[in-house]
Amino acid sequence: MIETITEEQLTPQQAEFWVRARQAVDMNNYPYAVSLLKALVKQLPGFLEGRKALRACEIKLNPEAKRGGLFSGMKISTSKLTSSKKDAATQLSALEDELENDPYSIPVNEALYTAAMEVNFPDLAAFALETVRQGHPGNKKMLHMLASHYVSRDMPAQAAEVYHDLVKLDPTDSVAVKSEKDCMARATMQQQKWEEAKSFRDVMKNSSETNTLDKSDKKGLTRAELEERLGLLSARYAQNQQDLAVVRDIAGVYEQMEDWANAYSFYNYAFSLSNNDISLENKASEMNERCRKAQVEEIRRRAAAEPDNKELQEQLAQFSKEAAEQQVALCRQRVENNPTDPQTRFELGQALFDCGNYTEAIPELQRARNNPHIRIRAMLLLGKCYDAKNMHDMALRQLEEANKELIEMNDTKKEILYMIGLLYEKQGKKEESLAAFQQIYDAEYGYRDVARRVESSYGN
Repeated sequence: MIETITEEQLTPQQAEFWVRARQAVDMNNYPYAVSLLKALVKQLPGFLEGRKALRACEIKLNPEAKRGGLFSGMKISTSKLTSSKKDAATQLSALEDELENDPYSIPVNEALYTAAMEVNFPDLAAFALETVRQGHPGNKKMLHMLASHYVSRDMPAQAAEVYHDLVKLDPTDSVAVKSEKDCMARATMQQQKWEEAKSFRDVMKNSSETNTLDKSDKKGLTRAELEERLGLLSARYAQNQQDLAVVRDIAGVYEQMEDWANAYSFYNYAFSLSNNDISLENKASEMNERCRKAQVEEIRRRAAAEPDNKELQEQLAQFSKEAAEQQVALCRQRVENNPTDPQTRFELGQALFDCGNYTEAIPELQRARNNPHIRIRAMLLLGKCYDAKNMHDMALRQLEEANKELIEMNDTKKEILYMIGLLYEKQGKKEESLAAFQQIYDAEYGYRDVARRVESSYGN
């Protein structure tokens, strides 16, 4: 059995190593920090805080590792390590050597989980799986493994978060759907300490408050109902500001109220409380963007009302430019934190496009195009980039391909067809241009200026 060692339990010499390692991290000297931290955790397998710092440094040094980690030589090395289970404590040290160059490796972290459980170190086992969750958020098998680990340790709140991620990945996963509800219920019981209630009246009081929140936990609430729900949640927040579920719910209420600034603040705080929950980071980013857009729209509205106000017009131009640049910087940071996530690549491509930086937007959108969930949107934006660079033939190829993949005549297909029509028009191909506009005309008469374009062609 390995017991957790805290910073206070370090010897003076070990504490000096720890201080030097943290100083190296502060100076971004990650190779030196890794050498110090690695020696420290090998000497002290139970120093989990040091191991977490080590892994963070390794990830900084190997941001691309998770792209090929699953099929790298690590798999062979891991099989050698796990072939003998005589000394799991020794394996903990050997596995750290494997993780140095591929910290997100699924097989090596799975082996670390197994070794940690054999020496009865469940916190380290959870950390190994959380590392995989961070690097491979779409791996259902490992997410189920992590959730089950939390359930076995009676940590329902953490298990519910993982099951929530699984449901987002696959809404048809009946095990995850049911388990999330069960874990949330168990977490509520723990939070309200039903087992410690002094009387039936205490239990009923807590239950009544929960039911009130549950009934209001739906979309389409009136402003008064949202404010009532916010009041109940705020009371819980005042009792425990570290409760992730409450912080996330408050953020959700502010989002429904379209109070983007407060929604951003609470989603951002929820992310800091979570174990790098990417969905919360994405939500915070979305709220921040909506807040900026709302500010730009307000200035734009005032500028439209006072077109002769030169100061207001300059303010609008400057604010729009700064908002776009801030969004690019934010998206770049998110890509750096999660370089294999196609959604963050798409958002960076969108931000670069909005700034007029079409050249840098193209490779980001090309990467995002490989994900089936955002493929069409990425192809549409790629077409716009090519068009902006006067590469009309490449824009057409991109949009024609996207059009073939879209069967339903939805808003996206209409926009694609409209762009195709305009591009053919630029090339002087009137028949092909008209054919594209006719498809939209046949589905929605009032779409943009399609009716005028189609009908004038018959008049001529």
